[in-house]
Amino acid sequence: MRRISRKTGKFTGICILLVLAFFASSCIMEEPDCLISGGNLYVYKSVVDSGALHLAFPAIAGSADGSKLLIAYREGETHISFDGRIIQKESYDKGKTWVNRKVIYEGKAGDDARDPQFVTLPDGTIICRFFVRTSKESSCVKYIRTNDCGKNYTNAVGEFPMPYKSETFSAARGNMLVKDDVIYSTAYNRWNDNWLMKSTDKGISWEFVSWIHKPVERSMHKLLNEASVGSYGDKLYVVSRSGIDEVRNMILVESDDRGSTWNEPKTLPVYGHAPSLTPYKDMHILTWRNTKTDDNEFNRCQFDMALMKEGNLYSKTVTLLETRSFDMGYGDVFTFDDFFLVCCYAEENIYCFSILYDVFAES
Repeated sequence: MRRISRKTGKFTGICILLVLAFFASSCIMEEPDCLISGGNLYVYKSVVDSGALHLAFPAIAGSADGSKLLIAYREGETHISFDGRIIQKESYDKGKTWVNRKVIYEGKAGDDARDPQFVTLPDGTIICRFFVRTSKESSCVKYIRTNDCGKNYTNAVGEFPMPYKSETFSAARGNMLVKDDVIYSTAYNRWNDNWLMKSTDKGISWEFVSWIHKPVERSMHKLLNEASVGSYGDKLYVVSRSGIDEVRNMILVESDDRGSTWNEPKTLPVYGHAPSLTPYKDMHILTWRNTKTDDNEFNRCQFDMALMKEGNLYSKTVTLLETRSFDMGYGDVFTFDDFFLVCCYAEENIYCFSILYDVFAES
């Protein structure tokens, strides 16, 4: 048996400790961190769901008084596997705990249902929109409806119209908008052509309204997808991501005639993916995933929030989560009088945060 000297053993021990420290620090860096400036950013955080499968892309809605909340999200084997289904959970204590896990949509074998998004109508009807991939080249936007706040959904599954007959792929992500009893929604195809749809019969049927930008106008700054719809006064506006690189500018496009035509897009001073707009007083809460590179050229992803007013950023950006994992973000917001709830995902977990409005400092 070979004998190890004290010096060699000591050196080996130090090496092992250094290796363990490296892996430990790597694991820590992969965990989502809450960036809290000047104290607690949130009042409380809850884990909506966590499991062995990939959980992502949540949306939140609820009753008018917030006594019952719903969160819907995708569950699948991986981020882009063709087996996604839409899961829903409920909360009866303003997001502190979540119960009654159930599947609210699952397609046939080989289908991938993903990116659910809610819209609540004045009469309490809730529409859950999502898109279903059947292959890399084929996808369609579908929706289901509930009249009892998520307890039961209609058996009929609706499908949004394509902009033209030859189109085989449509997808959707950002928030929908209800304005003067009309519901507005966007969709996009594989080429990042984006169009507006509307429903005038409480979401039972939908019609194509306009191209937010025409397909023949494709250029770097006009590639739009993952768009969310908002309004101020008589104007509609859309916030979306743009570009073909992983670091994308946020783009804002406005319409003065309820979506019939659109003004030239302008670039917002933020970057990222999956913007989501939620009305708050005379403003909107904007959330998005921000991808950036630090001084050491390491990728770092953030889940960011800011206020928007009249189509412009109205507050400084607040970072809620930060991680080296690209697989995070895609948030949604439910507002109460004195605080708001943000749902998002990170490290394949669905989270819900309760946040006070004073987190937003004026820009």
